Amino acid sequence: MSFDFGSWNMKEKPTGLWRHVLRIPIHLYHWRLGFLMGGRFILIDHVGRKSGKLYQTPVEVVRHDTVSGEYIVCSGTGPNADWYRNLTAKPADAVQVRNERWQPTQRMLTQQEASDYFEGYENEHPKAAKRLLKSMGKDYDGTDEGRFAMAAEMPMIAFSHNPA
Repeated sequence: MSFDFGSWNMKEKPTGLWRHVLRIPIHLYHWRLGFLMGGRFILIDHVGRKSGKLYQTPVEVVRHDTVSGEYIVCSGTGPNADWYRNLTAKPADAVQVRNERWQPTQRMLTQQEASDYFEGYENEHPKAAKRLLKSMGKDYDGTDEGRFAMAAEMPMIAFSHNPA
């Protein structure tokens, strides 16, 4: 059996086998195997804005800013993604990268910051960036103005360690 992951429309909630595949990283983190995910993914614990339930969502890291210590993530499916909307209602309870878990300080990036970080992501991961945009049904002309406009549809959040 084979899957064409590139044809999955990320604007829709995953179902069936694909949903189970996407949940594999959560199990790796629970089994203390988060180090296998490297620094490319972060596990976010967040509370449902309506249900009050605790959810865990693995998200790809767009950038780890080693100067500020921030991990930047993008809501590739847009501002209506449940996990993103939950985080706009109430900050994350915890995040985990590799096997390190902490209660983060969270901030929403400006549209300009998101545009700048996406440009860096495109430069570092051109194939992944193209697949991400294709799966979202997004395209832009490659200009700074086009990237800035697209950043409104792909908001970003920064997570860092709480100050001591």
